[in-house]
Amino acid sequence: MVRALLTAAVEENAAWCDVYCRVRGATGVFGPRAWTSPARTPEFYPDAVTLTPSATAADVLPLVDASAGCSMKDSFATLELPGFLVLFEASWLHFPVPATVSGWTASPSPDPSFVFLTGPGSSAIAHRGSSAAGLSNFTGDDWSGAVAAVSAAFPGLPVVGYEHGDALSAALAWGAEPLGPLRVLLVS
Repeated sequence: MVRALLTAAVEENAAWCDVYCRVRGATGVFGPRAWTSPARTPEFYPDAVTLTPSATAADVLPLVDASAGCSMKDSFATLELPGFLVLFEASWLHFPVPATVSGWTASPSPDPSFVFLTGPGSSAIAHRGSSAAGLSNFTGDDWSGAVAAVSAAFPGLPVVGYEHGDALSAALAWGAEPLGPLRVLLVS
């Protein structure tokens, strides 16, 4: 079950990066081991996302602009990339869905696969992937409301995402289940 959720989380996140970048004018490409963008992606979005633990530098570096500022999401914390530093380490998460959502609203986006969510002192983005719904860009402390709102926006799908630092600690304290490590790498 954990492996299936991890795969769903990685695939959903790569699909989210693809949709967001496409809406912002950067077109990505799905390969067998990685999603890559030949043009620099919007700020805070990676230029590549590995899709399998067997992805190598050869699966990503020739397909991106690997100059200063290039970032990669190493979805399994296994990639060795010369010239890249670890920006941060994080954990993929599965969020058990609470029974109800209270005080959260969904607003439409430029693409039907995602919605903007707002709740009491909190906000997030929900994205519908093929086998999971993603919770991203969460701010605030209403984890229950955010997870329930993602599930309400895209019912029937497990809710997944990733966090690092204090947000990871807060998500785990709330009850999120860790699925596996990831790293975000950056050319300095």
